[in-house]
Amino acid sequence: MKVVCWDVQGAKKPHLRLEVGFITRTINPDILFMLETMVKEQNAESIITTLGFSHHERIPSTNHCGGIWCFWNPVNVDVTIITKDNRAIHCSVADMITNKHCILTAVYAPAQSAEKEVFWPHLQQLNESFTLPWCIIGDFDELLDSSNKIGGGPLLSNRT
Repeated sequence: MKVVCWDVQGAKKPHLRLEVGFITRTINPDILFMLETMVKEQNAESIITTLGFSHHERIPSTNHCGGIWCFWNPVNVDVTIITKDNRAIHCSVADMITNKHCILTAVYAPAQSAEKEVFWPHLQQLNESFTLPWCIIGDFDELLDSSNKIGGGPLLSNRT
C-alpha cells in the first residue's frame, strides 16, 4: 500500500492538477492526503473532481487556513472513514493485496499551545481505543530538536 501525505499550502493554485498528476504517475499512491488546502467549501468540490480519484473525504478549512483532503481509488485498498474532526481524518484501511488492516490518520495539528493541550490528549485517547496497528502522518507542527528552529524565542525542551 502506498500512501502520500502532502502539505499543499493552498489547493487553489493553478498548477495543482499537474502536481497531483505527477504524483499519481510517478508514485501511484493508493491513498493521497493533502493538508493545508485553504480552499473555501464552495470551491472544494470543483477542484476535487479534477484530480482523478474516485473516492474522497475532506475536512474544510477554517478562516482560509487548514483543511485536509483524503483521496483513494478502491483498487488495492478498502478505506472506511472512522471519524473526522477539525484537525484529523481517521480511516480504517484494508490492503487487499496483503489482506492486512490498519488505522491511518492524517493530521494537521494546531500551532497554538492552548489548542495543542487539547489535541495531544485527544490522540492519546484514540490510541487507547484502537486495537489495529495505527499510522499517524501529517503536519504535527512540532520540532524534533533546536536545529530545526530559526528565529523567535528559545525552544523549550518540553516542546520537542
